[in-house]
Amino acid sequence: MQGEREIAWVTGASQGLGWAIAIALAKSGRNVAVSARNEEKLNVLVKELEAFGVEAVAVPCDVRDEEAIRTTLIMIRTVLGRSPDILINNAGAGGWPAFSEVSIEEFDDVIRTNLVGHFICIREVLPPMIERGRGTIVEILSTASKRAYPHGAAYIASKHGALGLIEAVRDEVRSKGVKVIGVVPGATETDIWSLEMRDEHRHRMMQPEDVAQAVVGLLELPDRALPEELILRPIGGDL
Repeated sequence: MQGEREIAWVTGASQGLGWAIAIALAKSGRNVAVSARNEEKLNVLVKELEAFGVEAVAVPCDVRDEEAIRTTLIMIRTVLGRSPDILINNAGAGGWPAFSEVSIEEFDDVIRTNLVGHFICIREVLPPMIERGRGTIVEILSTASKRAYPHGAAYIASKHGALGLIEAVRDEVRSKGVKVIGVVPGATETDIWSLEMRDEHRHRMMQPEDVAQAVVGLLELPDRALPEELILRPIGGDL
C-alpha cells in the first residue's frame, strides 16, 4: 500500500507454516498481527518480527470462537491502526483415525477449525477491504483439497470445503478489488506429520520457509493480477 505499511493477520501462527509466513511478511516490510491458541509462543514470535523493524502484535485466538475472532480484530485495529489489508487464513487441525473410528465430536472439531473458523475470519475482514477497494485473503489449503486418501475423512472434508468456500467468495469480491488466493502445499515438514514420517521423509519434503516465500511472492504481484490458486509440491512428487 503506497505511503504506509500493509497490515497482515496470520492465524495459526504459533508454529509451522503460520510462523514461517509471519516471519516472511515482516521481512518484506509489512506490519504483522499473529494469532493462535498458544500465547507464550506468539509472544516469542512477536519479538522476532519486531527485529525486522516492523510493528507486530500477538493476540491469543481460537478460530472456533466467533467472539474471539471479533476481539482479535478489535486488538489489531487498536494496536496497528486499522483492519488487516491481508488475511493469511492458516489455522488448522488434523487427526488421522480410520473413518469408522471418527467420533462426531472429533469430526465437528476439525470442521469447526478448518472450515467454519476460516469462514468467520473471512467474513469479518471483508467489509473494510471492500470499503477500501483492495485487500487480499490467502487461504492455506492442502493437497487434501484436491484428492482423498484413507484415514483423513474429517481433514479432507474440511479442506475440500475450504476450497469451495474461497472459490465462491472470490467470485463475489473480485470486482470490488479484493483478491482471494488459494495456496495448496504438498508435503511440508510441519507438526501435522508424525515425527516418524518426518524422520523418514524429510529429504523429500518442502520446508515451511518455501511456502512462506511463495506466499509473499503472490502478494508482490500488481493489483491488476489475481493469482487464483498456487499448487506447490516437493520436486520429487507427493509422498
